[in-house]
This record gives sequence, C-alpha cells and structure tokens, in this order.
Amino acid sequence: MGTRDMTNGSVGWTDVADAYAETFALLCAGTFADVLAGGGIYEASTIPRRVLDVGTGTGALAALATEAGAEVTAVDPDPEMLRIAERTAPNARLHQAGLPDLPFSDDSFDAVLANFVVNHLQDPRGGMVEIARVAAPGAHIAVTIWPSGQNAQSRMWAEVIEASGAIPPPSVRLPGDKDFRRTLDGLSDLLASAGLRDIQARSLRWTHRAETDSLWRGAAAGIGGIGKTVTSQSPEVRADEVRVRPLGR
Repeated sequence: MGTRDMTNGSVGWTDVADAYAETFALLCAGTFADVLAGGGIYEASTIPRRVLDVGTGTGALAALATEAGAEVTAVDPDPEMLRIAERTAPNARLHQAGLPDLPFSDDSFDAVLANFVVNHLQDPRGGMVEIARVAAPGAHIAVTIWPSGQNAQSRMWAEVIEASGAIPPPSVRLPGDKDFRRTLDGLSDLLASAGLRDIQARSLRWTHRAETDSLWRGAAAGIGGIGKTVTSQSPEVRADEVRVRPLGR
C-alpha cells in the first residue's frame, strides 16, 4: 500500500433518522473541516478526486466534498438516512451499504472519509481493513472517533445519569480481535493493523451550541450510548432525567 495521510478519529438509525439529523448530526459536523482537510479534499491540484464517504448519515459531509469539486460516493446501511442524504447531497452517488462489506473493487478511491463511524461498528478492525482495501495506493484516509469518557458531552450526560439515579444498561464489549482502545494510541494501532502508514492522530476540539430540548430529543430517541441508557429506564426515571437535564451546561 502507498502512503496515506490520517486524521483522528453501524448503528441502525431507521426509526430515529430525523431526530439524529436535528440533534447529534449537528454535533458531529464540528469535525467536518478537519476531516475534509485530512482527506486531501482541499488540495486544489488533485480535485476532482474519487472520494468515498462511509457512513454518510445525513450526507452533509458528502455535500461539502462535492461542493469542493470532488467526485463523491456516499454509503450508509440505513435507508432512512439515505433518504435524508438524497436531499442534502444530490450530486453524490449514494449506495445502501456499510462496513465491513463495501460493494467496490480494490483501490477504487483516492480518499476515504469516516466521520464517527468506526467506533460504532460490531467489527472495527474488519471495517478498517475494508476501508484500506478500497483506498487506492497513496490515498488519504480521514477517520474520527469519540474517545472513551474524555469529551464534554460524555461528562455532561454522566452528570445527568448520576443526578437522576438512572442505571445504565450493561455494556457489551466486543471480542478483543475486533475491538480497539478508544484513545489516540488505540486509533493509531487500529489503522496500523489495517496496513496503513504515516498515521497522524490528534485530538480535535470545537464548540457546539444547542438548545437543551434538542439535546434531550436525541437522547430520548435512543441515539448513542446515552440514548440506550434513557430508553432503558422506567417512565419515572425518564421524567426525572428531563428535570435535571440542564446539568453540565
């Protein structure tokens, strides 16, 4: 494999696609500029280039890549997400597919973008190997993940859970041969294990502002780890979580 540039970093959203688009998707958009830069999308000398956006979700990242002049293919396993992406990124080629099984030949893309996707997979290592497979020699790959318990969002929701008395459901750990540590070093090791080189992992920081009702809507819809916790509670505990939700602001 040729040298690739890295920048750090599937849940089925069928019943919550609209809620995700209006809540958590806006938070995840905070990394878009860094992901596009890490994917080489802003290098004028090489655009248009063949770009794959894995786990495109609402299609917002794919739309920005097409506006920059890239030829974008975007995939997501969920048809409801693709319904939204059709409107958001009308110039991208959309496919219903997900990691670790992509319907593309080896070396098909000059850049692969995976924004907050890999850490949701049932087989992160297999998913990363698949990304490496479809990336052409010399391609740029940009991957972002949520670090375990190290971000402001996690700390805020931890306050809510503690204050409400909610009991999180038991966590399900992936087998060791499929999982990876949700840290900078863990992400670097994951990419290296897929045969990728010249890895550059770093932390990203951005400011996200949202109304409390918006944050709560995403959690109440069952999105993410906090969503699993909220939806597993009794009606009484869920009502108490609404009462304490401003914590952490």
